[in-house]
Amino acid sequence: MLKRIVTAVCILAVLFGCIFGLRSLEFQLADILTVLAFLGVFEMYQAFKRAGYKPIPTALILGCVAAFPLTYFFMADGVMLTLAVVTISALIIFTLKHNLGEAKPKNEEEDVPVKEGYSLNDMFATIFVGIYPLSLFMLFLPVNHSEAGLLGIMLIIAVPVMADTMAYFTGMAIGKRKLCPQISPKKTVAGAVGGIIGGIIGALIVFFLFDYSGAMSVFPNAGSMELIKGNLYGSLGLYIALGVVGGALGELGDLAASWIKRKAGIKDFGKLFPGHGGIMDRLDSILFMLPLVYLVFAVSGIC
Repeated sequence: MLKRIVTAVCILAVLFGCIFGLRSLEFQLADILTVLAFLGVFEMYQAFKRAGYKPIPTALILGCVAAFPLTYFFMADGVMLTLAVVTISALIIFTLKHNLGEAKPKNEEEDVPVKEGYSLNDMFATIFVGIYPLSLFMLFLPVNHSEAGLLGIMLIIAVPVMADTMAYFTGMAIGKRKLCPQISPKKTVAGAVGGIIGGIIGALIVFFLFDYSGAMSVFPNAGSMELIKGNLYGSLGLYIALGVVGGALGELGDLAASWIKRKAGIKDFGKLFPGHGGIMDRLDSILFMLPLVYLVFAVSGIC
């Protein structure tokens, strides 16, 4: 427990240091998190290998190399282009691996040469990793480079983190009925309700910092939900809605990652964070929050 709490505090300290320190030096938090996305791809690649698949490494490497420049210059369109790079590369390698070069028949009665290559499942596993986490992760850039970039990043982080924290402590305190025992035996219905309340609390904290007090306006690209609704109370309703939906999505993201780990026969995706696992263990809920924030920003014309 102590190791888990200490690690969480250190992660948050570094994260908020990046948000409020490096931004003043014209570094972008999302650019830094792009590196974490590549680590997430590696962790997911390893998980699929443990599950018996063979994701195509060349396609994933090409996707990682292309992801930042494509997304930086083309924003949301670059996210789709990144996925296109992974998909097309995987299809090409899948096809040529089977059909180029010399191969011998299995026996004299067979006319079709047989050469070891990738299966359809391997190709689909590759494309899946190109989507989750790579393409989802790259949505950080269009959100961060919008006119309300800091607001978006804070929402993406605060809502899932508070939801995860409240779910954990509520479940520990009063949780009895199991939520999904086959996926995650420790998760409870009470914890899930606490998680949604935590999501609302996280959204309200952001509301107070950005819209109500304006304390964050000293930072560039701070923005506020008033850009969308045009009034304080309208923005409050939107924050609460984001807290509810984001809290629920964060918990579903956590469950989805747990199910992948269970299917792969692993406890954690990695060992980067003591007591917490790897990148994907910490950012699974954030990856489900990202598209929601991007959608709200895109509909409002901010992105």
